[in-house]
Amino acid sequence: MTAYDTIIIGGGHNGLTTAAYLARAGQRVCVLERRSIVGGAAVTEEFHPGYRNSVFSYVVSLLRPEVVKDLELERYGYRPIPLENSLYLDSRGDYLLLTGDEAHDRAQFAKFSPTDYEAYMAFEQVVDQVGGLLAKQWLKEPPRLGDQGVSDLISMLKLGVDVFRLDAESRWRLMQFFIGAPETIIDRWFESPKVKAMVAAHIMPANYAPLSQPGASLAMLHHAVGEIAGRKGAWGLVKGGMGSITQAMAQSGQAHGVEIRTDASVAKINVESGRVCGVTLESGEVIRAQTVAANTDPKRTFLKLLGAEHLPASFSKDIGAFRQESASLRMNLALSELPEFSALPSGGALSPCHKSSITLIESAEHLNEAFHSARKGIPASPPIIEAIIPSAIDPDLVDKPGHHVMSLLCKYMPYQLSEGQSWDEQKPAVIAQILDYVEGFIPDIRRILVGHQCMTPLDLERVLGLTGGDICHGRLEPDQLFNMRPHPDAAQYATPVPGLYLCGSGAHPGGGVTGAPGHNAAQRILRDL
Repeated sequence: MTAYDTIIIGGGHNGLTTAAYLARAGQRVCVLERRSIVGGAAVTEEFHPGYRNSVFSYVVSLLRPEVVKDLELERYGYRPIPLENSLYLDSRGDYLLLTGDEAHDRAQFAKFSPTDYEAYMAFEQVVDQVGGLLAKQWLKEPPRLGDQGVSDLISMLKLGVDVFRLDAESRWRLMQFFIGAPETIIDRWFESPKVKAMVAAHIMPANYAPLSQPGASLAMLHHAVGEIAGRKGAWGLVKGGMGSITQAMAQSGQAHGVEIRTDASVAKINVESGRVCGVTLESGEVIRAQTVAANTDPKRTFLKLLGAEHLPASFSKDIGAFRQESASLRMNLALSELPEFSALPSGGALSPCHKSSITLIESAEHLNEAFHSARKGIPASPPIIEAIIPSAIDPDLVDKPGHHVMSLLCKYMPYQLSEGQSWDEQKPAVIAQILDYVEGFIPDIRRILVGHQCMTPLDLERVLGLTGGDICHGRLEPDQLFNMRPHPDAAQYATPVPGLYLCGSGAHPGGGVTGAPGHNAAQRILRDL
């Protein structure tokens, strides 16, 4: 029977981060990954012969620079590539193509409003200021909600000081982002329907909410928290795909003794005398450890792997009610040619639109319609789509020159379909609907389509073990954040069962490829030794 100091359940980026930090502190650590490769949702895979892509998570920005530095990720091959442009298209042919060049961007806004460019600059300044405040909290353990000790009071005091340093206007805007509805903020700042649609799209990728939902505005702050190579607010790709991040993390951990086992699915977290003592694999093998850190989502960790019988009844009920659903569907397209946008023809040549984050959204109301459709169990048609053509920036993702890969994140797509329908049966029809919509923007999409991969919310659950297909391990809403994520009694990474810790996105600060939960969990584990 093998024994370790700490077992990490799940080889996603947060689990690998926790493992690397613990190993650097001298622990004997084993990472157990159910798939044949490590990386969780941050992987690069060949989804069609000769075509590779970041098949799940596909952009980087939120990865904390402290984690990059501490784990020496650049030494092990991490190479971010800034994504300079953003493109917002609708089926009428109207578009905003933003490049960061002031004169160009001002002219783009002027097509729709004489005032929205200046309004957007002012809005971005507020977002950056508030986002900067949040970023300070990401690598800190949240203070306890009740029974506060001295360290918790100091943490709350520091946060209060940071908020107090904001001017009165910014404090007001901060509260609006935390508890206000996106539609109120959008209507306050902008007049053009096109610009309103662009800003509305900012709440979509990590969210599952309509514009009328209080607190849904928090998602607008995510891009302000991120940075790449010292560039605040920048988003980008990774050379070789997102798997380059997790491969670098794995190598960093292994260099300090981390053992990584793939095809090692955990069936049960073992408990003796009220304390965690290791795990049992699906194969029946028992592995012992005095500490287990779970990179699995809260419902899977507590209710499936551990079992409610080891938890206080009220805690189990609260975890059962924890909202886990992101209504995300991912598609990866293998293309024989560079896609040509009818609104921005380029004659087959690479243009700024190909090197953009591309959002297909009709209006702000389109987001509401997509949400309400999904809430009824009906896939949004048309969906809102966030797309990227990574091979336009990293041509090594394809074997044949001139060929390309394209990523589509389609929202909102419910986990449970109406009238007892099955995703396995409905997937082909939904794929056809998505391609029909994309065809309105890229008329030749079916002609140049060599192959595709589609991951429905059910597929995300099956492949990655994400309950409800939730890419964030729990919805990012005010009552499920900070010292309430996923529960006040587990918000400091330690849980009600001694020896069991959370190190995944179900803990503070939440979803995204950040490394922050993994970093923070490791610090807590080491402090508890």
